[in-house]
Amino acid sequence: MSNRINNRIAVPTKPDFTLAQRDLKLIQIKQAIQKKKQFILNKRKELLQKTKSNTYLENVKNDYETYYNQLVKQKQQQYEAMMLLKEYNDDIIKNSKLIDNELSVAKHTQKDLLSEISKIKKGLDELIES
Repeated sequence: MSNRINNRIAVPTKPDFTLAQRDLKLIQIKQAIQKKKQFILNKRKELLQKTKSNTYLENVKNDYETYYNQLVKQKQQQYEAMMLLKEYNDDIIKNSKLIDNELSVAKHTQKDLLSEISKIKKGLDELIES
């Protein structure tokens, strides 16, 4: 049995759902968040156009601008934090004498960090371009 959240995402009520089910729900949540962000960015563009001819929308436009600026700032902070983690991991790999297993884990972590940095940079670029 499942509950509905905002009539969009069904969440199992049992706490013992499988890892695959959990991952699927996480993907659905991420997609819903992305759709909402895109909707807000599209509304921001629309408001920018409309405020040129309607001064009453200026306050609404300012609210969207504030939200947009917060999103950009948040993405920039995420990017900077991930870069610090990457540098730290690079230092560990270069400067310590790790056994093969630890080195393998450190390199895997580095790969994950680079992937996440790429995702964050892409999101930031999309925000700035809009």
